[in-house]
Formats: sequence, structure tokens, C-alpha cells
Amino acid sequence: MLKAFTTGVILLTMTGCSSMMRRAPQQEPKVVLKDQKGGQKEAPAEATSSDPKEITKVSPNDQEMEAAQAQAEEMKDAVAAAAQHISTNHGKEPSARAAGPVAAEKSLGWLKNGNTRFIKGKFRADGASAKDRMRLVAGQKPHAVVLTCSDSRVPPEVIFDQKLGEIFVIRTVDLSAAADVVASTEYAVGELGSNLVVVMGHESCGTGRTSSGLQTVTQELAERSALLRDGIASGEVKVVQAIYHLDSGIVDWR
Repeated sequence: MLKAFTTGVILLTMTGCSSMMRRAPQQEPKVVLKDQKGGQKEAPAEATSSDPKEITKVSPNDQEMEAAQAQAEEMKDAVAAAAQHISTNHGKEPSARAAGPVAAEKSLGWLKNGNTRFIKGKFRADGASAKDRMRLVAGQKPHAVVLTCSDSRVPPEVIFDQKLGEIFVIRTVDLSAAADVVASTEYAVGELGSNLVVVMGHESCGTGRTSSGLQTVTQELAERSALLRDGIASGEVKVVQAIYHLDSGIVDWR
């Protein structure tokens, strides 16, 4: 009888424990809430509002994303500040062009003398040696720009007896003031320091660029380039016109 009583007590005890284990409440995961102002707090056991606009659940992944976004914003601000610093201190264009060492009138004299040598067939012996090539590796400082057409009978370097690095030559089919011509001229005048621009046509030109045509090109260059206009107004830059005669080799300055 004692054995039966003991067995009954054990069964009752096991049944009670099993019932308690089944009824033990499970621990709810903590939920962090974020209000519209960015504040965070632990959610109550039961929702206090059914309006989804009032509260927003924030998971650990959301918190990591917010931290990453904040870091990205800081980086963006830092890059913007650096760009502003560069623009303010290092990105300004110079207020005036750096004029080259050879004045326009002196450059024009060199071209006239060179044309005289060409006509007489007495060319310079200097300016094309290995030493000259090495000297020009570091950069160029042409004293003049010569704009002419692409005719094979009109090579400016030969006509003016100029050597390596001495003149900046721009040759086109129609001898015009197209955008690329203006850009090339501005590069030579603004960056390389050329103070003289020569617009040269020639006899028997297929495009008919004689005196009247040269005047048009000259005007268009000035109209399309503020750099040239400023240089001309300051007296540093000079634009001249010329006609090359195929038979005599003479350059007629206008």
C-alpha cells in the first residue's frame, strides 16, 4: 500500500511539473521603438497605439544601416569641403595671360627677316640640332602663331625660316575661325605665351581666302575669343594679315 501511495505522489508531481512547464510564459524578444523625432525606447508589453505613423520598429539591422548612412553623410561633407577648398585656393583661373618673352613687334621682325632669307635661299644653320631637340623636350615657347591653309606649297616653317619650337602653326583646309582653330590659337596665346598671331592666305587659294577673306577670319577670331580681345586691348597681342606669293616667295604684310 505504501508503494502504491508513493507511486501516486510521484505521478501527481510529474503531472504538475509538466503542466507548469507548458504554462511557463515564453520570454518575448525586446523591441526598440523609434518616434518621429528619432528618439528610441523599449516597446511596452502591449501596443499602446494602433497608428503605424506614431511608432516604427527598429531592428538591429536598421540601427546598423543608420550608422552607415551617418558615416556616409560625414564622408560626403568632408569631400565637399575639400572640393570647395581646392576650388577656392587652387582652381582659380589666372586673371591675365602669361605673356611670352618675345614682344609682338620683335616676333614680326623675326618672321620678316626669315622670309628674306627664304627668298635669297640663305637659311639658318642653327635650330634643328640634337641639342635643340633635347632643349625642347621640357616644353615649348613659340614666339608667334601662324594660321594658314593646308596647301602643300605654303609651309610656314620654310617660308619664314623658323626652326624647332619657334612658331605654332595651325593649318586648315578652308582657313577659317572654327571652334578648334580658336581653341588652338587660345592655347598658344594663353598657355604658351605667343604674342603675335599671323593669319596668312596665298595666291591661287582654292578657298579664295585673299585680302577680304583674311579680314573676315581675323574679325571672327577676335569675336569668338575673349582671351584674344583682352590681349589685343592690352597691347600685348597683335594680329596681322599676310598674303604669300607662290612665284616669288614674298610674304606681303597687310
